[in-house]
Amino acid sequence: DIIMHNIKEFIDMNENDFDSFFNILDNSFPKSEKRDYPSQKNLLSISNYRPFVFKENDEVLALMAVWEFDDFIYVEHLAVDSKLRGKGVGSELIKNYLNRCDKRVFLEVEPPNCEISKKRVSFYEKLGFSFNDFYYLQQPLNPDDSPFRLNIMSYPEAIGEREFDTYKKDIYRDVYGVEL
Repeated sequence: DIIMHNIKEFIDMNENDFDSFFNILDNSFPKSEKRDYPSQKNLLSISNYRPFVFKENDEVLALMAVWEFDDFIYVEHLAVDSKLRGKGVGSELIKNYLNRCDKRVFLEVEPPNCEISKKRVSFYEKLGFSFNDFYYLQQPLNPDDSPFRLNIMSYPEAIGEREFDTYKKDIYRDVYGVEL
């Protein structure tokens, strides 16, 4: 018997999926790395913000939110529903996304100084991302938060700090509302 292999792919989120999308996001990230519900919902009206979901039987099981720029993509959030974690779903979804992507891709990770953050870095490295060891501050997503240190991972190759500065200017402006 031939078993049909279901290719797992992200699709554009429609507004009816927003609550499920937000729920996974909310359960997957610490407060400093996510917006509150109204602020997150407001992003839907921004043209270069693209929320994607992966659904099975009409249930949202994973999400990826990216910002699309002329010459690169910034991945802001990637999360898989807790009941599917560790089953390779996230890897497959990202691989399929990257295969169709013809731009550089950046994402932020916590410095690899504990088991969880080391695992996260290695997860992205297995997908072809490079860990860039230069100083980077994530700007606050919420009014009462302060900037904090993260690292940038890049695909398909590593990037130097000076070269990244041009991209950082766009990310700070559009994602965080900060002019450099």
